Amino acid sequence: MRHGPERGAVLLVALVMLLLLTLIGLAGMRMVQLEERMAGNLRDRQMAFQAAEAALRAGETAALERYRHGGPMASVDAAEGMASGFSESAAQPVYRLHFLRWLASEGLEVGKGVSANGVAIEVRAEGFGARRQPSGAPVSSVRLSSIYFIR
Repeated sequence: MRHGPERGAVLLVALVMLLLLTLIGLAGMRMVQLEERMAGNLRDRQMAFQAAEAALRAGETAALERYRHGGPMASVDAAEGMASGFSESAAQPVYRLHFLRWLASEGLEVGKGVSANGVAIEVRAEGFGARRQPSGAPVSSVRLSSIYFIR
């Protein structure tokens, strides 16, 4: 029995197979890391959206309270505030109120023949995600705005 030229062929095939398995494993790890980053970014953006939505509702409530209690609506340009309850956010969600105009029977009660007075307010809100950049600034933010009619 002569095994001269065949010696080591199995070792070479085994090393090539091991190299292929290593490459497949590394590619799988990279894919998992990428998917984990994508999921983290999506979660951060969703948190920022929810914070902005809460700030928008807080701004609408503040505008309503100001109008109902006879506050000067024309000075709403300078009105700002924060929504509470977002301790995980990189920064507290904020809202800004902007007075647009007074309304007097301009379609608020269409077809009813009733005089309707009110005010149009623009509410701008910004919410932030949980992650921070090395500088301390939030990584993600979402801005929302709405036109809020009060009568």
